[in-house]
Amino acid sequence: MNHELVARQVSIQEDEDIFILAFADGEADTGPYLLLQYSLCPDEQDVRLRQDGVYIERDDQGYGCYLGVREIRRVGNRVEIDLTESGKQGLQTQHIVITPLPWDALIDRGLARLAELSRGEYNVTFDGVA
Repeated sequence: MNHELVARQVSIQEDEDIFILAFADGEADTGPYLLLQYSLCPDEQDVRLRQDGVYIERDDQGYGCYLGVREIRRVGNRVEIDLTESGKQGLQTQHIVITPLPWDALIDRGLARLAELSRGEYNVTFDGVA
């Protein structure tokens, strides 16, 4: 089963500790969402627990996990996310498709930042180009 989200809200948050790219179908806390979060300063415990990579969550904390992303692709004006086996279990879906309305440069900046942070953990491509 695939999870599809039409995102009418997109946001990026970054400070010295964390980077977040979030997609939501409406106002915050009122509907489906997808969040990609990356700790910029993981501590020793985070590394030991393997919580030092990308964290992905959909709709609720009960559907989230670390190290669940295999690949993030921009295909035209949508984002496709392939999940690892742990991602499929944690998010209870096989694949995620996000269609932002409208597409804007903020999304490209967010995807580029995720690519920069990936450290080889996952791939980020733009219309087939890494």
